[in-house]
Amino acid sequence: MGSENSALKSYTLKEPPFTLPSGLAVYPAVLQDGKFASVFVYKRENEDKVNKAAKHLKTLRHPCLLRFLSCTVEADGIHLVTERVQPLEVALETLSSAEVCAGIYDILLALIFLHDRGHLTHNNVCLSSVFVSEDGHWKLGGMETVCKVSQATPEFLRSIQSIRDPASIPPEEMSPEFTTLPECHGHARDAFSFGTLVESLLTILNEQVSADVLSSFQQTLHSTLLNPIPKCRPALCTLLSHDFFRNDFLEVVNFLKSLTLKSEEEKTEFFKFLLDRVSCLSEELIASRLVPLLLNQLVFAEPVAVKSFLPHLLGPKKDHAQGETPCLLSPALFQSRVIPVLLQLFEVHEEHVRMVLLSHIEAYVEHFTQEQLKKVILPQVLLGLRDTSDSIVAITLHSLAVLVSLLGPEVVVGGERTKIFKRTAPSFTKNIDLSLEGDPFSQPIKFPINGLSDVKNTSEDSENFPSSSKKSEEWPDWSEPEEPENQTVNIQIWPREPCDAVKSQCTTLDVEESSWDDCEPSSLDTKVNPGGGITATKPVTSGEQKPIPALLPLTEESMPWKSSLPQKTSLVQRGDDPDQIKLPKVSS
Repeated sequence: MGSENSALKSYTLKEPPFTLPSGLAVYPAVLQDGKFASVFVYKRENEDKVNKAAKHLKTLRHPCLLRFLSCTVEADGIHLVTERVQPLEVALETLSSAEVCAGIYDILLALIFLHDRGHLTHNNVCLSSVFVSEDGHWKLGGMETVCKVSQATPEFLRSIQSIRDPASIPPEEMSPEFTTLPECHGHARDAFSFGTLVESLLTILNEQVSADVLSSFQQTLHSTLLNPIPKCRPALCTLLSHDFFRNDFLEVVNFLKSLTLKSEEEKTEFFKFLLDRVSCLSEELIASRLVPLLLNQLVFAEPVAVKSFLPHLLGPKKDHAQGETPCLLSPALFQSRVIPVLLQLFEVHEEHVRMVLLSHIEAYVEHFTQEQLKKVILPQVLLGLRDTSDSIVAITLHSLAVLVSLLGPEVVVGGERTKIFKRTAPSFTKNIDLSLEGDPFSQPIKFPINGLSDVKNTSEDSENFPSSSKKSEEWPDWSEPEEPENQTVNIQIWPREPCDAVKSQCTTLDVEESSWDDCEPSSLDTKVNPGGGITATKPVTSGEQKPIPALLPLTEESMPWKSSLPQKTSLVQRGDDPDQIKLPKVSS
């Protein structure tokens, strides 16, 4: 109690307030930490009543009782600060029949708690004493009139008559012979007031409640709670088993509230058929009342719930497509009710919670804003990469791939990127460049023929690759005046730099030839000598081919080479000794 009071430093009142029939003003307020609250402003002359109400709110803790935060004395009166609520009179028009039924059940539980556990009587159960919290629960307030059963004397009841609702006063108090009720019937006064309140609320219920059930409940109220004889009014706990409180919504809510007390068999049976039970409820009711009860650590730890129900809640409705999971909420309700809960769950560092969230991230991630993705979702997801669980790391990587499409790789991966993988594809019929324009690795490779590269085709497409069908006129004219036959030309080609593909220390070509006239690339045949060299044959005019020995020893350090000879240049001068002729190294 004290920690809550000391933690509350300041708040800001919001306009306009709501004034209760007793004259009490209720302001909506915002606390210093941003949380919402309500402030009840009392007049200073009612300080005793305020202190009494604050005392009961501090000491009595129940989910269906108004939660106390602080009490301060200000210039305009005494401020009683509680959780954010609104009067039932204001919210009643927006509530469905299922919510009204559940609200009546909440007030019934609150009164049973006061009677059985606190041995207290409220003395003013009416519409102005009931409030609706942000999560839809009804809360019993108006604790100024609460007292012990033995203290509810005629004198005390007359002292609080100004703030009591006349409709809630039982008929026995009108009698001059009225005396204090005995302890065993101390609940009778509140039973009559509760019956009067419920009877007025039943008039707004629609066809969602069975007519037979509604009629039976009304008869029970008149015969028990509204009985004019106090001793004939039973304890309120006898109403809990009535069929009026047996509906899908109320049973689901009650089961989820006591989930930790249920057996494994009960939980399995409950979650197995939960989808069928909630499908008949309105979307607004599911979103406002069931989402907070279903999206939490306890439900995420139930395997049947994770498999059978949660996939229908962790995504908005879409156009029905074959194979897609039907969901319960529209995109608008999903955005307003589910997304805030998911943001809180991403900050829960429990393995089973994170596994469920990331397993369905594709279904709901598009409904986060860019700011939420960058400041909350992405940092929390990245934490999974450092976890020791292999399953967490694997599903985290999958989730990062989903976030890349929404935030971009620069945000998710970070740092500068470079092109490493080229977009190319092999083709045996035609070279098609699939890489970026200007990529040096995407150009077709021209292979030299017998070591002589085609200079003309170095800048052309692979479609213009020289073939054996090319005419001899396209080759350089190397013809010279006739030379004596059997003249030997010894060509030594010195290596340049080592190459990874083919390496050779030296390549020697011995050519026995009378002339280079009429030489065409397509007519030069080669064969491999037993000694490891290559023999080239030169075409002759008679159709026969003379062998031209060409020794090309290929070693490990040889490399591809190209040679280019100038046109119309004589390789051998007349009178020179063929054995002594050496050509200089030719650079390609």
